[in-house]
Amino acid sequence: MSSFMPIPSVESNTVSPRDMLMLRFSIVVGGILISLFMIGDLQLIPPELAGSYITSRALIQLPILAGLLAFTFAPQFLRFAQTAFLATVLSITYANYYLIHVAWEHAAFSFPYEGTLLYAFFGFFVFGMKFYYALTAMLISSLGFVGLMLLDSVYGERTWMNAGFVVGSLFVGVIGRHRIDRLLGQLEDANEQLVDLSTLDGLTELLNRRALMSESERLFALQRRSNQRLAVFMMDLDHFKQFNDRYGHQEGDWAIRLHADIMRQVFKRQTDILGRYGGEEFMAVIEGEHADRFELLASEVLKQWQESAVPNEDSPDSKVLSCSIGICQGLANEFDSIDDMIRRADEALYCAKKQGRARYVMA
Repeated sequence: MSSFMPIPSVESNTVSPRDMLMLRFSIVVGGILISLFMIGDLQLIPPELAGSYITSRALIQLPILAGLLAFTFAPQFLRFAQTAFLATVLSITYANYYLIHVAWEHAAFSFPYEGTLLYAFFGFFVFGMKFYYALTAMLISSLGFVGLMLLDSVYGERTWMNAGFVVGSLFVGVIGRHRIDRLLGQLEDANEQLVDLSTLDGLTELLNRRALMSESERLFALQRRSNQRLAVFMMDLDHFKQFNDRYGHQEGDWAIRLHADIMRQVFKRQTDILGRYGGEEFMAVIEGEHADRFELLASEVLKQWQESAVPNEDSPDSKVLSCSIGICQGLANEFDSIDDMIRRADEALYCAKKQGRARYVMA
C-alpha cells in the first residue's frame, strides 16, 4: 500500500500565507497517512519484512517529509522550492525501490510498485514541479525502476510489462506537466496584457489617468513619510486644436505620441511616473533633491520640441508645434495632497500659456 500526500501547488516565487499554511498542513497530513498506511501494509507483508518496512517508512520517508516541512520555514524556501520538491520525490521513490528490492531478496515478496507513480504524479501536479524538474524526476525514476527490474525479476513474467507501464505513465505525466506549464504561461501573458490595458494609455503607452493618479499618490505618500522633495510637471501642447484641424487626427495622434517619446527620453529614472492626463495634456511626477534639476528637465522637453520643428501653420504664436509646462515642486510635507500639487502645477501651466507659451513656469 502506498502513501498519498495532498499538498497544494506552489508554482511561483510569491505564495500567500494561506497557501503556505496549506502546504505545511498537507505535508503533516501526508506524514500521518504514511503512518496509517503502515498499519495496513504490516498486515499484508511477510513478518520477516516488518523491520525493513518500518525502517523505510519511519526512519527514511517520514524524516524526508519532516525535512521538507522544516525547510518551508526557511527564508530561502521559495527560491529553492522546486529543487526541494524534486529531492523529496526522488528520495521517497528510491526509498520505495530499496524496499521493493529488500522484500524480494529476503522474502521473495513482490512489493507493489504503484508508489513510484503516486510519488511522481504528486510532485508533478500537486507540488507543481516545473517541466524540466518533472522531466528530471521522470528520467531518474525510470532509470532506477528499470535498473531494479534488471537486478531482480520482482514481478515474474510481468516484470517488463510493469516496467513499461511505469516508464510510460511517467512520460505521460511529464507531457501533462508540460501542457500545464504552457497554459499557465499563456494565462500569465494574458494577465499581463489585461494589466497593460487597465493601466496604460492605448495611444502613448504611458500610464492612463487612473493609473497615473494611483502611482502619483503612492509616490507622494512615500516622499511625505521621509519629507523628500517632489515635483509635478503639467505639460500641454500649444494650439493643438489648430494643429488637429489643419493636419487631421492621424497627425494629431502622431504629435501626441511624439510628446510621449520626448517624455520618455527626458524623464529616464525608473521612479519617474509618466502619464497622459487627458487629451493633449500630460503629467510627470518625479522625486529629486534640487529644484535646479526640475528646471533642467523642463528645458530639455522644450528643447526637444524646438529641435523637432513640427509645422503648425495655423498657430497664432509661432509656426511650429510647441509645449508649455507648469511645475509645482517642494518638500512633500509642504502640500496637503498630490491633488494640491497638481492644482498648483496646473496654475503654473496656465501662467506659461498666458506668458506666450513654449516655456515653463515653476510655482
